[in-house]
Amino acid sequence: MSFTQKLRGKLIVQSYKNWGVENKKVLDVGCGNGVVSKVLMEKLHLDLFGTDILDYRKENIPFKKMDPARLPFEDASFDYVLFNDVLHHSEYIESLLLEAKRVGKHLLIFEVQDGPVFRIFDVVLNSLYHADMPHPENFKTSEEWSVLFDRLGFHCEKGEVQHPVWYPFKHMAFKLTSKVH
Repeated sequence: MSFTQKLRGKLIVQSYKNWGVENKKVLDVGCGNGVVSKVLMEKLHLDLFGTDILDYRKENIPFKKMDPARLPFEDASFDYVLFNDVLHHSEYIESLLLEAKRVGKHLLIFEVQDGPVFRIFDVVLNSLYHADMPHPENFKTSEEWSVLFDRLGFHCEKGEVQHPVWYPFKHMAFKLTSKVH
Protein backbone atom coordinates (compact mmCIF):
# COMPACT_ATOMS: atom_id res chain seq x y z
CA MET A 1 0.00 0.00 0.00
CA SER A 2 2.76 2.46 0.82
CA PHE A 3 4.22 1.84 -2.68
CA THR A 4 1.25 3.65 -4.24
CA GLN A 5 1.55 6.48 -1.71
CA LYS A 6 5.27 6.86 -2.37
CA LEU A 7 4.58 6.95 -6.12
CA ARG A 8 1.91 9.61 -5.57
CA GLY A 9 4.41 11.53 -3.44
CA LYS A 10 6.85 11.56 -6.35
CA LEU A 11 4.11 12.86 -8.68
CA ILE A 12 3.40 15.64 -6.18
CA VAL A 13 7.11 16.51 -5.94
CA GLN A 14 7.29 16.84 -9.74
CA SER A 15 4.17 19.04 -9.73
CA TYR A 16 5.39 21.35 -6.94
CA LYS A 17 9.13 21.63 -7.55
CA ASN A 18 8.87 24.60 -9.96
CA TRP A 19 6.80 26.65 -7.49
CA GLY A 20 9.62 27.59 -5.10
CA VAL A 21 8.61 25.24 -2.28
CA GLU A 22 12.04 23.66 -1.77
CA ASN A 23 13.68 24.32 1.60
CA LYS A 24 10.56 26.07 2.94
CA LYS A 25 8.43 25.74 6.06
CA VAL A 26 5.21 23.98 5.06
CA LEU A 27 2.00 22.67 6.58
CA ASP A 28 0.62 19.44 5.11
CA VAL A 29 -3.14 19.55 5.74
CA GLY A 30 -4.70 16.09 5.75
CA CYS A 31 -1.31 14.42 6.05
CA GLY A 32 -2.91 11.04 6.80
CA ASN A 33 -0.38 8.36 7.65
CA GLY A 34 2.54 10.64 6.73
CA VAL A 35 3.99 8.47 3.95
CA VAL A 36 3.48 11.14 1.27
CA SER A 37 4.63 13.83 3.73
CA LYS A 38 7.90 11.96 4.30
CA VAL A 39 8.53 11.74 0.53
CA LEU A 40 7.92 15.48 0.18
CA MET A 41 10.20 16.26 3.14
CA GLU A 42 13.04 14.21 1.69
CA LYS A 43 12.76 15.17 -1.98
CA LEU A 44 12.00 18.88 -1.50
CA HIS A 45 14.02 19.37 1.73
CA LEU A 46 11.00 20.72 3.58
CA ASP A 47 10.57 21.81 7.17
CA LEU A 48 7.18 20.06 7.24
CA PHE A 49 4.48 19.96 9.88
CA GLY A 50 1.46 17.66 9.42
CA THR A 51 -2.12 18.10 10.54
CA ASP A 52 -5.25 16.00 10.14
CA ILE A 53 -8.60 15.37 11.82
CA LEU A 54 -7.40 11.83 12.69
CA ASP A 55 -3.97 10.73 13.87
CA TYR A 56 -2.96 7.49 12.16
CA ARG A 57 0.63 8.33 11.24
CA LYS A 58 3.00 5.57 10.19
CA GLU A 59 5.82 8.06 9.70
CA ASN A 60 7.31 10.13 12.49
CA ILE A 61 6.55 13.65 11.30
CA PRO A 62 5.75 16.67 13.48
CA PHE A 63 1.97 16.65 13.91
CA LYS A 64 -0.96 18.47 15.48
CA LYS A 65 -4.57 17.27 15.35
CA MET A 66 -6.98 19.72 13.73
CA ASP A 67 -10.66 20.55 13.76
CA PRO A 68 -12.37 19.75 10.40
CA ALA A 69 -12.77 23.46 9.57
CA ARG A 70 -10.01 25.20 11.54
CA LEU A 71 -6.22 24.98 11.43
CA PRO A 72 -4.61 25.09 14.91
CA PHE A 73 -1.79 27.47 14.01
CA GLU A 74 -0.97 31.17 14.36
CA ASP A 75 -1.37 33.60 11.47
CA ALA A 76 1.44 33.53 8.87
CA SER A 77 3.11 30.46 10.43
CA PHE A 78 4.09 28.80 7.14
CA ASP A 79 5.56 29.66 3.75
CA TYR A 80 3.30 27.08 2.04
CA VAL A 81 0.19 25.15 2.97
CA LEU A 82 -0.26 21.86 1.08
CA PHE A 83 -3.48 20.00 0.29
CA ASN A 84 -2.52 16.68 -1.29
CA ASP A 85 -5.57 14.70 -2.43
CA VAL A 86 -7.47 15.89 0.62
CA LEU A 87 -10.01 18.59 -0.29
CA HIS A 88 -12.47 16.13 -1.82
CA HIS A 89 -12.60 14.48 1.64
CA SER A 90 -13.78 17.68 3.33
CA GLU A 91 -17.23 19.12 3.88
CA TYR A 92 -15.52 22.42 4.76
CA ILE A 93 -13.48 23.19 1.65
CA GLU A 94 -14.06 26.96 1.72
CA SER A 95 -13.27 27.26 5.43
CA LEU A 96 -10.09 25.21 5.01
CA LEU A 97 -8.89 27.30 2.09
CA LEU A 98 -9.50 30.54 4.01
CA GLU A 99 -7.75 29.08 7.05
CA ALA A 100 -4.81 28.11 4.84
CA LYS A 101 -4.67 31.68 3.54
CA ARG A 102 -4.55 32.85 7.16
CA VAL A 103 -1.66 30.58 8.22
CA GLY A 104 0.38 30.46 4.99
CA LYS A 105 1.71 32.72 2.24
CA HIS A 106 1.01 30.29 -0.60
CA LEU A 107 -1.19 27.24 -1.07
CA LEU A 108 -0.31 24.22 -3.20
CA ILE A 109 -3.10 21.85 -4.14
CA PHE A 110 -2.81 18.42 -5.72
CA GLU A 111 -6.28 17.05 -6.37
CA VAL A 112 -7.63 14.15 -8.36
CA GLN A 113 -9.78 14.58 -11.45
CA ASP A 114 -13.18 13.03 -10.94
CA GLY A 115 -14.33 9.87 -12.65
CA PRO A 116 -16.52 6.86 -11.80
CA VAL A 117 -13.58 4.47 -11.49
CA PHE A 118 -11.74 6.84 -9.19
CA ARG A 119 -14.73 7.26 -6.86
CA ILE A 120 -14.79 3.52 -6.24
CA PHE A 121 -11.03 3.31 -5.71
CA ASP A 122 -11.09 6.38 -3.44
CA VAL A 123 -13.59 4.86 -1.02
CA VAL A 124 -11.98 1.40 -1.02
CA LEU A 125 -8.35 2.51 -0.75
CA ASN A 126 -8.97 5.19 1.84
CA SER A 127 -11.01 2.87 4.02
CA LEU A 128 -7.90 0.66 4.13
CA TYR A 129 -5.84 3.61 5.40
CA HIS A 130 -8.41 4.50 8.08
CA ALA A 131 -11.97 3.22 8.47
CA ASP A 132 -13.24 6.57 9.80
CA MET A 133 -11.95 8.70 6.92
CA PRO A 134 -14.74 10.96 5.60
CA HIS A 135 -15.98 10.47 2.02
CA PRO A 136 -18.31 13.35 1.12
CA GLU A 137 -17.11 13.10 -2.52
CA ASN A 138 -16.64 16.82 -3.05
CA PHE A 139 -14.94 16.40 -6.40
CA LYS A 140 -14.61 19.38 -8.73
CA THR A 141 -13.46 19.98 -12.28
CA SER A 142 -10.49 22.25 -12.93
CA GLU A 143 -12.92 25.00 -13.94
CA GLU A 144 -15.01 24.56 -10.77
CA TRP A 145 -11.85 24.79 -8.64
CA SER A 146 -10.77 27.94 -10.49
CA VAL A 147 -14.16 29.62 -9.93
CA LEU A 148 -14.04 28.75 -6.22
CA PHE A 149 -10.47 30.02 -5.83
CA ASP A 150 -11.36 33.31 -7.53
CA ARG A 151 -14.46 33.77 -5.36
CA LEU A 152 -12.35 33.25 -2.22
CA GLY A 153 -9.83 35.91 -3.29
CA PHE A 154 -7.02 33.78 -4.67
CA HIS A 155 -4.86 34.19 -7.74
CA CYS A 156 -4.58 30.70 -9.26
CA GLU A 157 -1.74 29.23 -11.29
CA LYS A 158 -2.37 25.81 -12.81
CA GLY A 159 0.45 23.30 -12.93
CA GLU A 160 1.28 20.37 -15.11
CA VAL A 161 0.99 16.87 -13.65
CA GLN A 162 2.97 14.16 -15.43
CA HIS A 163 1.63 10.62 -14.91
CA PRO A 164 3.19 7.31 -15.87
CA VAL A 165 1.26 5.80 -18.80
CA TRP A 166 0.04 2.93 -16.62
CA TYR A 167 -1.09 5.15 -13.71
CA PRO A 168 -4.92 4.90 -13.47
CA PHE A 169 -5.72 8.37 -12.08
CA LYS A 170 -5.31 11.91 -13.38
CA HIS A 171 -4.55 14.85 -11.10
CA MET A 172 -4.63 18.64 -11.16
CA ALA A 173 -2.15 20.95 -9.43
CA PHE A 174 -2.69 24.56 -8.40
CA LYS A 175 -0.63 27.27 -6.72
CA LEU A 176 -2.73 29.87 -4.93
CA THR A 177 -1.73 33.25 -3.61
CA SER A 178 -3.93 35.87 -2.05
CA LYS A 179 -5.09 38.63 -4.40
CA VAL A 180 -4.69 41.04 -1.46
CA HIS A 181 -1.21 41.17 0.07
